Amino acid sequence: MFGFDGSTKAIVSFLEQIRDNKEGEKLTHKEVRAYARLILNLLPNLQVDDEEQIKVLLAAISSAGLPHYDRSFAAGQILKLLEEQKQRKLNCPDGF
Repeated sequence: MFGFDGSTKAIVSFLEQIRDNKEGEKLTHKEVRAYARLILNLLPNLQVDDEEQIKVLLAAISSAGLPHYDRSFAAGQILKLLEEQKQRKLNCPDGF
């Protein structure tokens, strides 16, 4: 899609911004939800192992009514899943 290779590197920065926004001092609820919806839309094109878990967490982040702390927590969980995936690939480069 538009030359996008499915790498998660680009979205990590957006997720880190959401994770680091525990009190809402940097991003508004509207901005956080927009980032989450954009990433959720790209999810089918991303190379992720835990797609269903990430989808649920992104849907929660993009929903109305959650405080920044909860959105921050969910973004942190997604980052943790992506880091675990990265470590698995480093430990088993052939995918076995």
